[in-house]
Amino acid sequence: MKVNKLKPGDTIGFLIPSSKFNMDDSRIKNLEKYLNDFGLKIKYGKTCSSSYGYLAGTDQERISDIEEMFSDPNISAIVCMKGGYGAGRIVDKIDYEIIKNNPKLFIGFSDITIFLNCIYQKTSIPTIHGLVGIFLGHPNIDSFSVNDFKTLLFENTKGRILKNPNDNCKTLVGGVSEGVLVGGNIMLVTNLIGSDYDIDMTDKILFLEEVNEKPYSIDRMLCQLRLSKRFEQLKGIIFGHFTNCTNEEGFTTDEVIEQYCQDLKIPVITHFASGHEFPFINLPIGVKVRLDADNKNIEILEEIYN
Repeated sequence: MKVNKLKPGDTIGFLIPSSKFNMDDSRIKNLEKYLNDFGLKIKYGKTCSSSYGYLAGTDQERISDIEEMFSDPNISAIVCMKGGYGAGRIVDKIDYEIIKNNPKLFIGFSDITIFLNCIYQKTSIPTIHGLVGIFLGHPNIDSFSVNDFKTLLFENTKGRILKNPNDNCKTLVGGVSEGVLVGGNIMLVTNLIGSDYDIDMTDKILFLEEVNEKPYSIDRMLCQLRLSKRFEQLKGIIFGHFTNCTNEEGFTTDEVIEQYCQDLKIPVITHFASGHEFPFINLPIGVKVRLDADNKNIEILEEIYN
């Protein structure tokens, strides 16, 4: 299933399906300026100003915001303002028929990983592991990340080749393979294992990223993927930013990844520019791609737009 490409004058809906946020933050004005420069309008969902403990509203309020945004014919795309925590509490309570009947871009990352993969698996609609609102409005965002987001919104996807702007991606296991791209934040990916919302990794290319986790924690999550035989199912692995995933002693995160993946018989790259820092490359989830580990790039093989 495909979605509509944006055009000037269209409206992007922002919502918060996870942790709450203070909309007085200076990043809101920054993101509004970028989107206005793109010629786009903005509508904020009710969850942008809701609070329930550490969440952006009750479970039902967050569910309703998602369903109303998809149902609203005046909203052309949906961007999550932030991640955090809370997606897992409502992923099994959303009416996916509403989403399936109203296909549109759904963008976010981190905790939003759960929605990205479940929407694709339940509806066949591609989603985007892409900039959340507070990253688009971040004072340190670079021009490459802004331009990549703009390209995502307005240009066709098929044939695009995604590659780090500073060419610092690394080949861990060489080779070329094709498969549908899935994944996102490694903690959320592993948390879903064994549930009804487990990500189907058969013949897939898996993207993984993380923030603020020690190498031993990354080790634990990679071990879970290995023990659940996910590595045997995959066609390739892309490791993105592992931001602040350091330790004063012991193994580095790079060393842990190498220990688990260097002997795999599938292409593997590391330090791909997507995750909790800049530059940020937006990735289509639920879309067939070609991973060229030798040249350290990803080619999008399918068009997501009508």
